[in-house]
Amino acid sequence: MNNLSLAVLDGNLTRDPEMKTIKTGKVVTTFTVAMNHEYGSKEGNKSVSYISIETWDKLAENCAAYLKKGSRVTVSGSIREDRWKDDEGKSHNRHKVVAMTVRFDSSKEKEKAAA
Repeated sequence: MNNLSLAVLDGNLTRDPEMKTIKTGKVVTTFTVAMNHEYGSKEGNKSVSYISIETWDKLAENCAAYLKKGSRVTVSGSIREDRWKDDEGKSHNRHKVVAMTVRFDSSKEKEKAAA
């Protein structure tokens, strides 16, 4: 039985999306979303989480075509972990969200004002 792994994120792109075609001919686009958090301290302390997003196929093409650094998005998808060893044999891991949907929340007027 598969376990539930669902994430819904709302934030802004930290860089322009990067699209590439892999050996099988499938298209993948990646980008990072920054999410601001406000903690309940009197000092108003805030922090930011940076989450890697991976999109595939038509969704990947649309994200590459219509998103840019600063675009606001809402992403829903599953949490995945990449594991690998570098050339020196050291193990690494990274969590990401593989998107099922990406809602483009930036309005054209806001994007024009930011440009």
